[in-house]
Amino acid sequence: MKKIEELKGTVGTLTYHNADNGYSILQLDADIGVITCVGIAPNMRKGLEVTLFGKWTRHKRFGHQFAFEAYEIVRPTTINGIMRFLESGLIRNIGSVRAKSIVDTFGLDTLNILDNDPGKLSEVPGIGVKTLNKIIESWHEQRYIRDLVLFLQEYDITLGMANRIYKAYGAEAKKRVCENPYALIDDVRGIGFVKADAIAVKFGFDAQSYKRIKAGLTYALQEAASADGHTYLPKKNLESIASKLLKVDAEQIVYTLDYCTGEKIFINEDDRIYLPYLHRAEKEVAQCLSAKIKRYDVDKNDNYQNSDATDKEVDDFIAYYQEKIGWIGAPEQLEAVRCAAKNNFFILTGGPGTGKTTVLQVIVAYFRHLDKKIELAAPTGRAAARMGSISGVDARTIHRLLEFRPSSGSRGFHFAKCADNPIDADVIILDETSMVDILLMKNFLAAIKHDTILILVGDFNQLPSVGPGNVLSDLIACPLIPHVQLTKIFRQSAQSRIVAAAHEIIRGIVPKFNNAAADNCFFMIDENPYTCLETIVDLVKRRLPVRYGLDPMTDIQVLSPMHKGILGTINMNYVLQAALNGDSKKISIGQQYKFKLGDRVIQTKNNYESGVFNGDIGFITAISDDAIAVTYDKSPVFYEVRDFDQITPAYCISIHKSQGSEFKAVVIPVSTQHFIMLQRNLIYTALTRARELCVFVGSQLALSATVRNNKALTRNSHLRELIRED
Repeated sequence: MKKIEELKGTVGTLTYHNADNGYSILQLDADIGVITCVGIAPNMRKGLEVTLFGKWTRHKRFGHQFAFEAYEIVRPTTINGIMRFLESGLIRNIGSVRAKSIVDTFGLDTLNILDNDPGKLSEVPGIGVKTLNKIIESWHEQRYIRDLVLFLQEYDITLGMANRIYKAYGAEAKKRVCENPYALIDDVRGIGFVKADAIAVKFGFDAQSYKRIKAGLTYALQEAASADGHTYLPKKNLESIASKLLKVDAEQIVYTLDYCTGEKIFINEDDRIYLPYLHRAEKEVAQCLSAKIKRYDVDKNDNYQNSDATDKEVDDFIAYYQEKIGWIGAPEQLEAVRCAAKNNFFILTGGPGTGKTTVLQVIVAYFRHLDKKIELAAPTGRAAARMGSISGVDARTIHRLLEFRPSSGSRGFHFAKCADNPIDADVIILDETSMVDILLMKNFLAAIKHDTILILVGDFNQLPSVGPGNVLSDLIACPLIPHVQLTKIFRQSAQSRIVAAAHEIIRGIVPKFNNAAADNCFFMIDENPYTCLETIVDLVKRRLPVRYGLDPMTDIQVLSPMHKGILGTINMNYVLQAALNGDSKKISIGQQYKFKLGDRVIQTKNNYESGVFNGDIGFITAISDDAIAVTYDKSPVFYEVRDFDQITPAYCISIHKSQGSEFKAVVIPVSTQHFIMLQRNLIYTALTRARELCVFVGSQLALSATVRNNKALTRNSHLRELIRED
């Protein structure tokens, strides 16, 4: 067995860094030369002096390397070392310019000043009271966090996670983690059962302990919700999943589960096991909707109708509108207008080219004719922008309609609009409802008055919500709820190959592409992922801009089914960034990407404090040593280094992230590498993001398999039955 060796030096180039697991490839400037080193290093930065503990290895392609299993950040003792340490990014508000000013002022005594008399930093030009306080706070945090990272590094805890652990527990972080590692699951975002369990096992926790089994059951339910969209798991399924995960006796799992349901830690309803908040959400949505569909006139054959409207009044308006505008509605469109006018709750669905927007214009015009106050909403900013203004009414996001407010609680926000302070509207129309999960729907419905008319609009052939639940499909399947599906494709839309191909895919027909000059949807067949990548870059950078006058930075969006692989979002973002923005000189080092001035980026998690949300796309408009500014819809949002994990480049985004958006042109790789993800609703969603042009690049076999695969994962949800029962 090889002896553990030490290697000391200064971190030079950080060749690769994976923010998810901390795996890094770096060049270490050591006494024996520049050495390539590989290992887990969550908080590694250029300029740090470190001691690595590991073994020498030989890579068949790259030669001798030092594979380290542990490391320590060494306190620097030279002027250059202190400079490199300060400008490494570990301390907020200190970049290369400020680091030089500090070292010029205090020299070798710099770190002692930071430790013992940080107030003296006010003597450095350019450091005012506000900046001084931020530096002091960051320095003290880093002392604790560095210790915490070293303490937890063998458990694959990244710097971002260590920061969150410190934020949750403060100076007692080590003590709290040792006492109950499983508490991390609930207290720290991003730490699930697997990481917490690995720590607990190393600490000697009993594998049969109640804390461990309860945490495993919780994890199984959370994974079912976040990964598969289930609101519950059948009891037997949960027991089976937990048994495989925990590797303990089945009796112990049954006993713990029964105890937890008895204590209402989980909810058992007819052997359906829920996390309490999901059970509450499903019940409340069902209760709100049941109350709405019960508002009908019993003298009208039990149709669930808004008794304020008569058949004659609605038909008179339709006749007036058709004469005034010159619109001749199809029978199903006229039926949709009548249903919206006469029901307190109504669902309108349809694919591209079927006239949903036209019907909404008529519906809005009808209610404006009655002097009703109307609100239009959509789940995301891009979906709201796509909905736009209908008959003079502007759309807003659900969050803005509900008046979200940042808060210091664990959720990070609350809604000002609620049951006690409902939305002031006579009619609310919600578009892209397929994107709305059970939790957001609960908050949305709670803020709607009993007499407000609610119209849900969507396309159930698209992907379901990212969050748990299957709301739109469940409501459509409920026989008590009025629903009109638009199916007729209008002549102008039928001429679009995008629209025609989308409807072929819905019917399970593999589209055929002539690639004629007049078409707006093409398939470039190439079975080799590497040459597919070259083709996509050439299309985005040169061919589509030249042929169609498109701006590659704002008009063309690459959509991929997966994150990993040659044609996944991660690799394509590296390649497309180099091709489209490689000349940008201003660079800020992120944990996974090097962000450049002008980069297109996407927000990957909700940031309620800044008012930007998962899926929002913007551009980097300013950049410095330790911060960047991203402009979304003319409003800049500022990110410090520790916040960089909230954004990724958006030259290529996942199809899931594109839901609710629309782009002038989309380019979609279709590869056998993606077989695990390829389903009909996925490729349909990608295609229907294109407004003017779509280009598929890849394998005909993969496209055929995708269209024929209509076995989208079934989601466990009891919403439809609950509405029926109520």
